[in-house]
Parts: sequence; structure tokens; C-alpha cells
Amino acid sequence: MSKSKSKTYTTSELARHFNISVVSASRFIVKHKLKPVKTGQHNAKYYSDAVFQQMEEYYQNKPKTQEKQTYPATKDTIIEQLKAQIQEQAATIELLKQQLTVKDEQIATANKLADQAQQLDLTTHKQQKSLPQPLSNSNETVKHSWFWKITH
Repeated sequence: MSKSKSKTYTTSELARHFNISVVSASRFIVKHKLKPVKTGQHNAKYYSDAVFQQMEEYYQNKPKTQEKQTYPATKDTIIEQLKAQIQEQAATIELLKQQLTVKDEQIATANKLADQAQQLDLTTHKQQKSLPQPLSNSNETVKHSWFWKITH
């Protein structure tokens, strides 16, 4: 009985067979920690038929990505989209106008309060000037230095 050799595959052969890139095949090999059965010329790695079977099972069960169907936009849909954008922007403008009105009222109130505070401050200042200055109390004892006491 002769021992039959199993077929070996390089990374690029595996990629070509499963219609994937060499990078994807290499990532699959690394992810599943698969070891080559031998290394050939120029460090080419050869993988066993078991690796081939494992990749085949994986890529058969993997769901195919479906291409998205895009439909060309018609004039009517473009017009509807633009009308919707205009309505959104009109609503935003209306909201901003309302906010601006509120802010204007707040500024007017703040100015009015500032004017009242200024008038109150001015009135208080005038009242302080018009009050007579208190005279020094004669009952107070004044302390003088010893030099002043000697000279006076």
C-alpha cells in the first residue's frame, strides 16, 4: 500500500478558490490559528486539505452581502424632499423669531432696571450731599501727644 499525499494549498490558491482577497484568507488563517503543513520556496506556506474544508464550510454558510438597489430619484421625489426641507427651515425660522422677541423683552427689562438703579443711586447721592455735616461733639475727649501738651 502506498501512502497517498493529500493536496496542499497556498494562501493565494485558497483565496482564488473562494473568490476572496489574499488578505481575507490570511486573516481567516490567523483568526482560526491554522498552521501550515509545510513551507516551500520563498517562505510560501502550504495548508492541508483540512484547512480547505474548514474555509469551504465557513464561506458556504456565510451570508452573501446583497447589493443595495438604488433607484434614481425622480423630479417629483426631489421636489417633495425640497418642500419638506423648506417647511423644516420655515419652522426653525419661526422658532428663532419667537426666541428673538423674548430676548428683546428681556433686554428692555434689564435696561429699565438699570435706569431705575441709576436714578436711585443719583437720588441717594444728592440726599447725602444736602444733609448737614455733623459737628464735632464737644464732649469728646481729644487725646494729644505730650509734645502738644507742652507747647500749648
